[in-house]
Amino acid sequence: MSGSRAAGFWRDNLIYGAASFGAGVFNYLYHVVLARVLGPAQYGDLAALLNVTWLWLLPGPVVTLVYTRIGRRQGRAGRVETGVLWGSGVVLWGLVWAVAEPLVRLLHVSALLFVLFTLEVVPSLALAANQGALQRARRFEWVGAVMLLNNGFRVVAAAGAAWAGLRLAALGVLEGVAAWCAWGLSAWAVARLGPHQGESGPATVAGTAVVGTLTALWALLDGLLAKHALGAHAAGLYNGLATIGHSVQYVSGSLGVVMMTNILARPSQRVRFFTASLGVYAAVAACFFALVAGWAPTVVRLILSPHFLPVASFLVYYGWGMIALGFLNLILLYAVAVDQWSVLLPAAGGMAIWVAVLWRTDTLSAFVGRSTAVLVATWAGSAAWMAASAWRRRWVNRAPVR
Repeated sequence: MSGSRAAGFWRDNLIYGAASFGAGVFNYLYHVVLARVLGPAQYGDLAALLNVTWLWLLPGPVVTLVYTRIGRRQGRAGRVETGVLWGSGVVLWGLVWAVAEPLVRLLHVSALLFVLFTLEVVPSLALAANQGALQRARRFEWVGAVMLLNNGFRVVAAAGAAWAGLRLAALGVLEGVAAWCAWGLSAWAVARLGPHQGESGPATVAGTAVVGTLTALWALLDGLLAKHALGAHAAGLYNGLATIGHSVQYVSGSLGVVMMTNILARPSQRVRFFTASLGVYAAVAACFFALVAGWAPTVVRLILSPHFLPVASFLVYYGWGMIALGFLNLILLYAVAVDQWSVLLPAAGGMAIWVAVLWRTDTLSAFVGRSTAVLVATWAGSAAWMAASAWRRRWVNRAPVR
């Protein structure tokens, strides 16, 4: 990797990594405030509301990844896309009203709260497309500014909700305001971009959308399944555990986006970008594991509260699953960058097994153990599949032509 190319890669990682760290700190403060104010049972309700909201926001990460891969069109075509994105956001939010009643029965949370918490769905797709366009252009300083604004406002929302009489209702409204503010900043930044559209075909768009869907589901489905399969108190404990565990997996998303956009800009350096990203993530994962292995009760007290101390004993084992999930994210984002879609087969198979296993698990210890086991196995299987595919392609390319 030449000096200028290496400098660009590490500069992008530094900018996006710093912004992701700042957003993570805001997210940490958000959960610290609310875990202490609400307690495990009501925190479980909050986690269910957030996870349902993220289920409605699921197209957002997919749209972001697709636009990061292919770029944003200009002119009339771009304006048509913008109209479609806004219209889709309105339709998605309208669907909340149609399914609120069965969700209330399933998760035992107020229908009004579902409607309020999903207000941020309306601008979500337009915001996601703008973020993808900024990432495709490798303008990570603007991407970071949008992230910091959105997550910083959430901390303000949490603090405001802590003093409000209707805490969860106030929080839902304020989170919607945060999303609208983030969209405004992203639209301003995108208006200052030139064209950054890449070449792509239907297979690239479809494969990228599948990867975006898988990574988004891994981040939220276990929380929803815990709310369904476990009691309110146990579900709250598990979601607190997931708040800590997903922090290390979140790092892989930052590294993976920078890796992918740099590979798209300089395909000949793809292996070096991939191995460098794996190395950085491995170092971060080792630090995370050392922290939770040595000070698990302290970590739980600081991030959540003493009410969540029962999960401290699960944190080391659960950490292996989250570390594995981060490595799996990097593999999938590399596949997006180089259009190698066969690795989606073991990844999607692991997802299906994960959901089927957790759906019928009704104790906290079993839920943690089975989730971790499936995630580690899915990562190992996907890595082996990717290595075998690379070896097969190399062998075929070297075979003599008869």
